[in-house]
Amino acid sequence: MPAIDWTTAIHYALLVQIAEDVQPQDEYSPANIAAINALGYEFLQTLYGNELATDVDSHIGEIVTYGFLGVSAGGELVAIVRGTDTIFEWIHDASFLMVPNPIHSGSGTTEDGFTAIYKSLRVGRDPASATAAASAAAYIHAGTATSATVAGHSLGGALASLLTMDIALNSECRTPTVYTFASPRTGDHMFAGSFDALIANSYRVFNRSDLVPHLPPILPLPYEHVNFPFELVAPMNAIQPNILCAHHLTTYLWLMGQQVGKNPFPANKECQGSAYPGPPPPQ
Repeated sequence: MPAIDWTTAIHYALLVQIAEDVQPQDEYSPANIAAINALGYEFLQTLYGNELATDVDSHIGEIVTYGFLGVSAGGELVAIVRGTDTIFEWIHDASFLMVPNPIHSGSGTTEDGFTAIYKSLRVGRDPASATAAASAAAYIHAGTATSATVAGHSLGGALASLLTMDIALNSECRTPTVYTFASPRTGDHMFAGSFDALIANSYRVFNRSDLVPHLPPILPLPYEHVNFPFELVAPMNAIQPNILCAHHLTTYLWLMGQQVGKNPFPANKECQGSAYPGPPPPQ
């Protein structure tokens, strides 16, 4: 199991936070792109896809922004994928059906909602646009990038896992790196085993109190997490004990900041518990 550098993990989480700051129906603004530049990357393209469809809200035909592709001066391609509040509707559905892995038919099955979104993930609103994986492969083939890192939070973690496998199998970059935060289980034990055999540089960060990484359940269907797990545990009463606070990316950033000493990443005020360091939250 590789060791994790929490400062590096925070770096990719901050890129994901930029993606989460963009509303699903909006485009990347000059301020968003400046924030990407400040972290060391040139903005290349927006990632679009279909919204997560659930029984609660079918989102039929709704095309939204999911993240972006960027590249560093040193040739690192980053593919960044946001989470979504719709993940809680997906939890409410609790169907968690399995379909064949869309990347490699011999590599198990994956959750149907995540798979449908992944198959729609592309670099234009037009459904005929190049897929996220094909666009990443093109940048690598052209020499624009020589390495690839994928990162995502929540639903974006599941999509990041699929995209990382796709890049490893279908581009000239055979050793992509992936950081996921609060990712649910993406597929079954065969998918997880195939992923683990292929992707050595995998960092799956999860908060022990977060419900989403515990889903889909391992029974009655054989869902299984990919490697490698890195657990975060909040000090008692530091974070409010509710589903949203445990899952929020700002909570993850605060917990990771606790691992590196001086912590510049405050948890959301409404999530700060009675034992949160500093002044008590407003009542």
